[in-house]
Amino acid sequence: MKKMTEEEIRALMQECNWGTLIAVEGDKPYGVELAFASDGEYIYCGSKPGGRMARCIKKNPNVAFKFCTTDKSTRNFKAVIVEGQAERLTKKEDILAGMRRIAKKVGMQENQLDPVAESLASHPEKSNFIRIPLKVVEGRHSG
Repeated sequence: MKKMTEEEIRALMQECNWGTLIAVEGDKPYGVELAFASDGEYIYCGSKPGGRMARCIKKNPNVAFKFCTTDKSTRNFKAVIVEGQAERLTKKEDILAGMRRIAKKVGMQENQLDPVAESLASHPEKSNFIRIPLKVVEGRHSG
């Protein structure tokens, strides 16, 4: 297993659309799979407003975000983990910017998620649209 370079990590981050957000609930881990995007400084993602993940992050913002790829045999893989404090986004412009990045990355029209962003911004206490700083990032690959 070899450590990935920053360039390899950024390339995988652009390649992958789906990852796992992991938080802590009490003394147990909890994870959800979701779409994400990055601007080079943060990972942007979100889960169900007012849901279990939202409650976890409100109580403890320490999270990990994991994404990976592999071939069918699982011998050739690339995996990245980002660790840090989730920052809940509540301002409409911040949510819109993150949502538009995700929409564009997954092949939607850039403004297709605008109604979701507006709904989240109108109920900021329930919003679980977050960004995670790309400060603690580690990647490994098989080759």
